[in-house]
Order: sequence, then C-alpha cells, then structure tokens
Amino acid sequence: MVTGLKALKRNQYGKDFISNTMQSVYDELKPDHFYIAYFNKTGTKATSLAYYVNGNKKVSNISYMLDEIPCRKVLESGAIYLLSSQAHLVYPKDKLLVEYGFEAYLGIPIFSQYDDVIGILVCLFDQPITLAPLQLDWCESIGQQLGSELQYLALLAEQELLLSEMESSQRVAKLGNWQWYVQTNTITWSQEVYRIYEIEHQLTPNLKLVQEYIHPEDRERVIHFMDNIIKSSHSSYNIIYRILLPNGKVKYIRNESIIFKDDNGNTVQVRGIVQDITEFYHLSSELSKTSNKLHVTYNAIIEGVWEYHFSSDKKITSPKIWDLLKVDSAKVNTFHEWIYIIHKDERRAVINAFKKIKGNNCQSFSFEFRKNPYLVDNNSAERWFKCEGRVVDADAFGKNKKIAGVLTDITDSISTIQQLNLAKTVFDNTSECIIITDSCNNIVTVNKSFEEVTGYIKDDVVGKNPSILSSGMHDKSFYENMWHSVETTGQWKGQLYNRRKNGHVFPEEMSINKIEDDNHEVVNYVGVFHDVSVRQQTERQLRFYANNDALTTLMNRRRFSEMVEKELVFVNDNKADVSCYKEFSILFIDLDDFKAINDLYGHDVGDKLLKYIAETLLKHCNDDSLVCRYGGDEFAILLKGHSSSEAKKYAEDLIGVLLRPIYIDTIKLDITISIGISTYPESGLTHLDLLKNADYAMYEQKRNGRNGISIYDGKLQAEYLRQLRLKDRLIKAISEYKIQVYYQPIIDIETGKVCKFEALTRWFDEEEGYISPVIFIEMAEKYGLIGDLGKIVFDKACCDLADMRQQGFTDICISINRSVREFSNCDQKYIYDIIERYNLPFDKIMIEITESAALDEGNNILELLSEFSQKGISIAIDDFGTGYSSMSAIIANKPNVIKIDRSFIIDIEHSVESQILISLVMDMSRKLNLDVVAEGVESEAQVRILSKMGCHYIQGFYFSPAVEIEQAMRLLEQNEVCTIPAYV
Repeated sequence: MVTGLKALKRNQYGKDFISNTMQSVYDELKPDHFYIAYFNKTGTKATSLAYYVNGNKKVSNISYMLDEIPCRKVLESGAIYLLSSQAHLVYPKDKLLVEYGFEAYLGIPIFSQYDDVIGILVCLFDQPITLAPLQLDWCESIGQQLGSELQYLALLAEQELLLSEMESSQRVAKLGNWQWYVQTNTITWSQEVYRIYEIEHQLTPNLKLVQEYIHPEDRERVIHFMDNIIKSSHSSYNIIYRILLPNGKVKYIRNESIIFKDDNGNTVQVRGIVQDITEFYHLSSELSKTSNKLHVTYNAIIEGVWEYHFSSDKKITSPKIWDLLKVDSAKVNTFHEWIYIIHKDERRAVINAFKKIKGNNCQSFSFEFRKNPYLVDNNSAERWFKCEGRVVDADAFGKNKKIAGVLTDITDSISTIQQLNLAKTVFDNTSECIIITDSCNNIVTVNKSFEEVTGYIKDDVVGKNPSILSSGMHDKSFYENMWHSVETTGQWKGQLYNRRKNGHVFPEEMSINKIEDDNHEVVNYVGVFHDVSVRQQTERQLRFYANNDALTTLMNRRRFSEMVEKELVFVNDNKADVSCYKEFSILFIDLDDFKAINDLYGHDVGDKLLKYIAETLLKHCNDDSLVCRYGGDEFAILLKGHSSSEAKKYAEDLIGVLLRPIYIDTIKLDITISIGISTYPESGLTHLDLLKNADYAMYEQKRNGRNGISIYDGKLQAEYLRQLRLKDRLIKAISEYKIQVYYQPIIDIETGKVCKFEALTRWFDEEEGYISPVIFIEMAEKYGLIGDLGKIVFDKACCDLADMRQQGFTDICISINRSVREFSNCDQKYIYDIIERYNLPFDKIMIEITESAALDEGNNILELLSEFSQKGISIAIDDFGTGYSSMSAIIANKPNVIKIDRSFIIDIEHSVESQILISLVMDMSRKLNLDVVAEGVESEAQVRILSKMGCHYIQGFYFSPAVEIEQAMRLLEQNEVCTIPAYV
C-alpha cells in the first residue's frame, strides 16, 4: 500500500494527487465522511480543501476552530489519533461528531518538509472500527506524502482569498491600479479600472483609448501636463480631470502615479492608481453651495484686492487691505515684511503656499491667519483673515509670473463655522439616530448613528421617503394614526418596527416632530429614534433567567413550583372529564456524593456534569414532562398523568441510564442518584405538600443508603409526621433543660486511673423513651437547634467539672464534643464566659471535633480552633481515620489529642491492617508530640495490644460505659483502677 502511494506521488501533483489519494483512503478504510484540511499559522483553526461523503466529493468545504475537539490532540502530539468508539460522547463540543453521531474518529497528521504538522486527514465512521498495524503504517505514510501538496494548495487558497479581498477593497474604494510600459506602449488595468471606465474586460487598454476618454475640455491640458512630467526629472505626479464616457456620463478622476526611469534618465514605466472621485466632487460642490448660502453678505463684499509679481517682488494692494489689517502700508514693502504680519502659528503654511506657487507645483492657494500679536492692540479682540490667490500670468515657458487675490476679514464666519461645527459634531456623534425630511417627507439628511443602526449610508437614502425602512409589520391604519398625530399635535412618540438594509427587522422607540416657519408652513420633519433590540433582548434574558437556571437553562425552582400549582388546578378543574388524567407525580433527584466530585476535579467539571445530567433528563422525558434544576445538585421532574407505580418505573429507567459511565473532559465519572417520588392526590393535596414530600422521600432514600428510589406513601408519611412531632418535643426538651449529660471515663493506660471524662449528650423522651444521639443531634443540626443544645451541654459539663474540682479532683479534664454546625452558625464566645463563670482552668477543657467535618468547614473553624489553643483549651480530633484526609486534619487543626475510631479497635485482635494503622498512628503521634486515645475498648486483649503499641489512653465498656454525674463522682471517690494486663 505504501509503495502505491509513493508511485502516485511521483506521477501526479496538486489537486490530482490529492483527489487520487482521497480515493485510495476511501478504498482502503471506507470512512463515511472524510476530508483533508490545513491549519492556520496560529494553530487555532482548520480549513478543508476537499470533503467527501461516502466516497463522493462535496462542493462546499468546512472551516472550524480547534478548541476541545480531537483534531487539537493530533496537532499537539503530531501522531495518529484513533478513537475506536463513542467519539461523539468523548468530544461533546465537536459539532461534526455530535451532529452526525459518529462512533469512530481517525486523525492523521500531515507534515511539512520540516516535520511541522501543517494539516490533517480526518476519517469519520458511523460504526466502531479497529485498524491493523499495516493499515496504521499506511496512514502514517499518507501524512508524509501529502505534506508538500497540502502546503502548496493551502498557499493557493490563501492567495486566492487575498486577491479576492484586494479586489473587494478596490471596488469599495472605487480605486483601481494600472501600469504603463512606455517602451512597448502597453497598458494593464485592474478589474476596478474597467468598472470605472465602464469598459468590457475583453477590451485591451492602450494610450490612445485612455486619451480619448479624457473630457474634451480637459484633454489638451492633461496630455500636455503628462508629456511634460514624463520628460522632466519628476518622479511622481497627481492630477485631477474629467472623463467622458460613450453614454454621456461625466466622471471626475484622480490619477496619482510613480515614474520609473533607467540609468540614462529615460522613462521606462509608469505605475499608478486611478480613483473615481465623482461623489466627493459633487459633495464638495454641494458643501460650497451651502457655505455660499450661509455667507451671502460676506461673499458680496470684497474687502481687499492685491497682486504680486515674483520677478520684481512688486505688490499692488487696495486701501481696504490696510484698513482691515490696521497696518501702515509704508512699513510693508518686502515679502518678509508681509510674512512678519502673520501669526507665527500660521506662518509656515503661508510660506509653503507661496513656494508651491513659485515652483509651479500648484495654480492657486487659500489660507487663513491671524495677525502677529506684537502688532495687535492689547484692547483689540483677535481677528481672523482669509487670503485667496491664483496664478493670473505666466511666461512663455509656463513659469508662474504673477498672482492675484483677495483678503477678507472672516472673524464672524469663523465664529459661525465653529458653531456649525459644534452643531454638526453633536448631530454626527449623538447616540440617537436622526433623520430629517423636507416638507414632502423626502429625506434631506441623516446622522452617523442612523447609518450605523440601519446599515444605509446617507447617499442611499437622501431624496427618498422614509418608507424604505418599513418592516411590513404595521398596517395602513398604524401609519395613518401616526401622521394624524404629527399633523394635529406637531409630534408623535411610540415604538415601531423598521427594517435594516440587510433585511433584519429591529424595534425602535421614535419621536417625530413637525418644524414650521413663521408662516406656519411645514419646513421639515425631524425623526429621532434609537434601537431598543438590545434592551428587549436584555429584557427577554431577564425574563428567561427569572424562570430558568443560568447553568443548565432548565426552569428554576420558583417557575417549577408555579407549574406544579398550575397542574394541580388543571387536574381539579377537569375532574368531571373522563378523558383527562386524575393524577400526576413529582420526582426529586439528587446526585450522590456530588461534593466529592467538585472537591476532586474542580467546579468546572462539576458544572459540566450538571449540564450533562440536565440534558439527559430532558432526553429521557416526553414532551408533557417538565424538568427543573431545583438547586445545587438537585433536580425535579413533573410527570403528568403518571401514577406512583408508573413514576417508579420511570425513575428505575432513569437510574439505569445514569449508571452508565459519563465522560467529562476525558474524565470517567460513575455516579448514582437518589430519587424521591410524591403523587397527587395520595402524597399531598397542595403543590407545596407535593414538593415538600417528594423532597422528604428523596432524603429518606439518602438516609437508607442512596442510589435508589423512595415513594412518599402512608408509611413514609407516618414516619415523617413522627419526625415532626419528635422535633417539636426536642425543641421543648431543649427549652426546658431536659437534655442530660453523661460521662464516660478515659483511662491513663500507665496508671489505670481515670484522668478525663468525655461529656456525652442523652435525651429520654417522654413518649418514646431513650433517643439515640445520632438521631436527635442530626435533627438539631437540621432544624437549627444545635446552638442551643450545645450551650446546654457545655454549661452542664463545666458545672459538673467545677463540682469535681471542689471535691478535690483538680487533675480531671472534661472532653466536650462540638458540632461543626455550632462553629459555622453560632458565636462561640460564650465558651469563654462559661469557663470563667465556673472559675475553671482553660487547660482542663478539651474540645472534640471530627476530622472530616473540620476540613469541610474551611478557614473559619481553623481560626477558631487556633484561638482555643492560644487560650489553653486542648483540641482533639475525634473518629480519627474515618475521614478522607486524616493527615490533613492533623496538619490543619494542630490538635493536642487524636482519638482512634472504635471501628479500628473492634478488629485489632484479628486484623493486621488495623494493627498496622494504629501502629502508624502511634509512631506519628510520638513524632508530633500528640496524645492518643483509643475509643470503644471492650476486651482485655484489646488493652494488651494497645498497651504494647504505646497507646496513652483508653475509653470504652472495658472499664465503664457513659454514666450520670453521681456515678462518675463515685468512680473518682472510690479511686477505682482499671486492670491493665501486662503484655508479653
């Protein structure tokens, strides 16, 4: 196969080689779609040169960016990249893969002669594929063989694009370029020159044709000028003249050229540009007419007349000049004395103007100036003057001999022009679009904002009726009412839709005012409007985000709640209609362990996972179902007409779909979900009850092990109501100080004596009896009761410690558990107040906190624990070894004590792993100078092993369970000693 490619390379080039190579690719690999593309220089974009579908070449090519698609990997690695299956899932941002659902992707890099990756050959397959080693070698050979041809064709494509852009630019500017080879008398034109002269492209231009097109009134002057320039030493020229086309049309042309000469000074070539300036000429003419109308009085009076002879330096002036300048004419005789009259800021321009006239570089001039301030009376206001002149006589050789002109005081007109310029600046630069029409409602002028918003330039619309902007969305009566208001009240304000030049319809807010003269005759209509499409788009976005979640675009909680309420009303209103369903279900869905995904991979991956879940839920639902992102990692679905059993079947299918591996940025994620279901009417009769009960069912499933479904039925409702009643009794128990504190002794393993007590909370409910702390502490945290509960326990423990100290047991330390919710939600300063109230040493109080909870709460708890340590309060890490980052807990919290969780102690006699872990903890504690407490010690064998390992303290039923304060005092008074067996 490789030999065949090399033979093909020797016999064919360019597009033929590419075409035959692509045929070979199809014969060998049979891709469904395949194409060859080149990369731009920055490596951010690819553009195809040939695209094939099922072996047939498409007319159109594609261009695409390389962000988050497999072609980026080929470019960066310089190696063949094969995705055998699920390509559209691995790269969900690749529009081509996703649109066609391609299973397999093959990317073959194409190299330049310098081994740079300059392009790619991409093969896409509907079915999974595998390639043999021989096929991979063949593919690699293709990348080497195609390099030079791809580079050549890419260069041609870029050149064609450049030429096309240059041609477009010339057409917009109405500017063409040309060359005249003098020795052969041949002329070449660009396409725009043909358009300017309105000549067919087949006609070959020549000098005679060019001269014939010059306007008869300008022909002799132009030909004479160009002949003299070419024979002179000049290297360039710039001339303006008219051309007369065969159809009678007259155009104004600017011809600017560069002259190239040989070593003997003979002209061999002339290159130049020709530009159609007809529009600019007419515009200048119109501006001149307008200026003349504004200054009728000024132009009717010639203030001063002058003549100047270059050869004799002789001047002739009228008396008015000296009246204007207020200068003694006897003191101004030479050219330099004339120049001294002029202000230094304008002096250089005046000198240059006279030099050009004297050097035959121009035939007229006009400049404005102020007087030299040294010649002005301090009490006089600054005046402006305008000097205009032109050549009126030349010698036999065409050299300028005499100039003549006028001098006028233009101070008033300068002030007027400044005011007009200010008005024009406001007119042109205001953000409002302005359109002015005459009394017949034909457009007179528009400003720049109008051009930018509508796409029409001024020349497009002047003289036309504003109806050219009509969108067709308003009927005849709308416009009749609008103009009736203008004619009767003088104005109209409102919103309407107009159409831009590109055909796009846009909304605008407009006001139209009628302008009348002193005789109440209509002079103009002035329309002022602004595009409100952006504002409306913003309003639509605000409405969208008021009802939808920004990340997933699903409806949000508020909107979903409204839709559930609306569905409830619909069902109740149609109870009598047998064709309408009588029930519906709500699913509450929560991602299990989503926080761990965020912590491990970052919030960007977490957000992408949420979007994927949202898309999956939408795909899994029918058109009647409503999907909502309820908040965080929670979603909700309204299933219309579904019973609880049907909803459960739907939920089981959904769990099955999401059990499949999910790929986010090449990261494989295995997720599970917990689902709670409520159904109307069996799970609730109001939309609030249905939402609340579905939520409760979901959390009940999480408590029962996650990754499953819980239906809010009678049993669950009974449990829910029991929990609510239990919560109310807990509130009452806390408020009435019926929470008890028990104490479990902590034994010094060396002496066998009690050295500490851990304070443990107990609640004996008046209805259900003993309630496990696991239940009521979680309930207290959930309902915001943990702060009050914590204060009761802390106060009681400190009070009992004070009694112990009064009985002489001053060495005893009390260890008190603290919920992290207390740290984050409640001010902990009361701890210091309680300790000081009972006159206790700070070092006899130890605060226990679980390692995982400490890490989850961030810097706030670290700062508080640090403050405790500075006061002398000891810190203990409870349940050590059960969190996800035990070492991090030690480093972050800097504790005094670590407590090994009982789950490791239970298996210590038979589990080598537990023994190794505890041994490592002991080694670490010695190096970090930490005390170690082993929790849940229940047997002599456990004590023996812990003693051998060097454990400092033990706690558990081996010595005593948690007891009331009276029994704890008896343990101290009886000086009971724990039997610590010797180890061999």
